Amino acid sequence: MNRQWTDADYRPDNSGCTLASVQFLTTLGGRELLESVERFTDIARLDVASIAHLRRRWSAEHIHAATTICECRRRALADTGKFAATHISPREFWGVPEALEQATSQAVAAHKAKRFATVMPGALILDACCGLGGDAMGLADASRVLAVEADPLRAWLAQRNSLATKTGHPITVIQADIRQVPFRLSWVAGFHIDPARRTHGRRSCLYKDMFPGPSIIEMLIQKIPSGAVKLSPASDFSQLPPGHLELISENRVTVQAVLWTGKIAATLGPTARSATVITNHRPSWSITGQPEAITRIVAPAIWIYEVDGAVIRSKLCSELLRRLDCNAVTLDGGYITSANHLSHPALTAFSVCHVMPYSERHLARWLAENKANTTGTSGHVEIKTRGGMGLDTDALQRRLKDFGPWTILIYRAENGITAAITRRYSTTPVSDAPPTPH
Repeated sequence: MNRQWTDADYRPDNSGCTLASVQFLTTLGGRELLESVERFTDIARLDVASIAHLRRRWSAEHIHAATTICECRRRALADTGKFAATHISPREFWGVPEALEQATSQAVAAHKAKRFATVMPGALILDACCGLGGDAMGLADASRVLAVEADPLRAWLAQRNSLATKTGHPITVIQADIRQVPFRLSWVAGFHIDPARRTHGRRSCLYKDMFPGPSIIEMLIQKIPSGAVKLSPASDFSQLPPGHLELISENRVTVQAVLWTGKIAATLGPTARSATVITNHRPSWSITGQPEAITRIVAPAIWIYEVDGAVIRSKLCSELLRRLDCNAVTLDGGYITSANHLSHPALTAFSVCHVMPYSERHLARWLAENKANTTGTSGHVEIKTRGGMGLDTDALQRRLKDFGPWTILIYRAENGITAAITRRYSTTPVSDAPPTPH
């Protein structure tokens, strides 16, 4: 029997923080507490003595809120954090762990803002289920934003973050349930929604399990000229409403899918898909085409390339192969090959040294015989696989770690499981050249 999900199943996890406990941190005493917590080097592991010292002045509830906020600030604004590129000072960012985990980074939000700006520059965008405001802050660089969040604490976080961020256009945050639509939809020209995919330890990749559900999402699609539905990259795309599907990766991790609807989908091609690769300090790169299966694979040439996950998940590897004049090594397009060295945003390059049928014993023998080729270099063997072979790559790396800085790509070829022994390409030259490819 199918269970009927209730609002309680989708209630956000705020890590035990309440709106009152977090609001206390804006008072004089709360700011002193935050300053005290910030002095600790490891907030996540405060010892008993440190906690006892804090408890002399503040309650356990307020200390918990302060440590939660401070730890989120460190994670969000670190050099590799989602909000490192914003102008928010460390003492002005507000978040709780789950909201930060679910938040869109500013680099990805800026990319989505450009999509809206191309079709509707300056128009009002509804950001439904805005969380702590990551997408709202990015979208506001291109358009005015009306951000809506049902959870009182997260709406408060979004409000504080929006006030602390310099954006090109204003952000208005309201705490409300988007299912009641507390405003006229005719006010907005575009929408962005980040529906929950269930909390309390259970996640779903099914469209029917989103919250708010398909009826609300499809109502927004029908009534608002342009839209974006933020999805998990693991979603079952076959269940989605019509639109243009885009997969986005950030620093080689596929972080989200977006279903574009209305005018934006029309400009991108409603039956096509896109993949976008975002890397720190580099311009973003996108490819658009029709999803297509790979039907022919070949043995690796001099260079083998690992394709970015967004391109693989969007099934655009065939389109990429045509553009680069390369050939596929695996049927999913995850590994491709060329006789030429290519520098490309969607590719990680490896120079091929030897290709052999996979056997751990034979692989170890080859590595032992060629260990002299790694003299003067540092590093351990790296194992990468494709094709769901069930290998324990961590254990295999430990067993082979002393053979030098090789990268072993293990994959399914036409003649069975194959190992390509490679060197990961680096712009910094190594002291010796790789062995002649076989």
